[in-house]
Amino acid sequence: MQENRKKWVSLGVALASGISLNTTAADISHDMHFTNENFTLAAAGEGEGGGVTETDLKTNDVAFLTRLGLIRGHLLVGYELYKKGQVDMAITHMKHPRDELYAGLVPSIEYRGGERFDDALSNLADKVTSKAPQAEVDEAYQQLEAGIKAAEAVAKPDLKNTLQSIKDLIRTAGEEYALGVENGKLINLHEYQDAYGFTQIAKRRLEQLPEATRNESTDTVEQVEGYLEELAGLWPSIAPKGDVDGDASKLYGAAARIEIAALGL
Repeated sequence: MQENRKKWVSLGVALASGISLNTTAADISHDMHFTNENFTLAAAGEGEGGGVTETDLKTNDVAFLTRLGLIRGHLLVGYELYKKGQVDMAITHMKHPRDELYAGLVPSIEYRGGERFDDALSNLADKVTSKAPQAEVDEAYQQLEAGIKAAEAVAKPDLKNTLQSIKDLIRTAGEEYALGVENGKLINLHEYQDAYGFTQIAKRRLEQLPEATRNESTDTVEQVEGYLEELAGLWPSIAPKGDVDGDASKLYGAAARIEIAALGL
């Protein structure tokens, strides 16, 4: 993971500038500067999950959910690449979650009364690196997904915190996309794929909301669903061979709008 010191629009600046929930994501430029130092993930420019302490993960539901979402995003990309026969690329995405994201999360999972998923994480990585049959990889992936979702459930997040975690995933996706695509040119495939994975997990998290959580504000959920749908065109495929007509500003803009929606709850 490359360190990224890109800063994005702060909510205070956005509100002062009159940005509304009806503004399109592309209209909110990532060239504006982020000034609020209180966000939990990556705002300090330390990469995925940078600047988040063990205490934060134990007590901050948004930070905890976001870290789990980043892990799921990497694994999703690796899994989809494996299904497409891109084994070498899949392996690189399977290594990152355990090496850089999971180890620091374990104390927080235990503190919250959840169950670790070390074995399932290692099992999937082993299946992929050994080029196991697809059926075995499918089973290992589903078992790991179940373990991660169980860890997420111990946080018992309300809609506001869930949306804040989705915002953080999309903002981090923006940082990765900015490293992967520049002026319509694909310059770093791995980062481009990371952005895809984080965005897909953000969408899944929203789609899989418990009914009671969704009912806290169905209108807000529908708004955020719309914001996420606008991002689909940023990834023509998971491993494109040519140019990519996309810009990270769409992700930064969507993140800002999701945050405004969450803080309105």
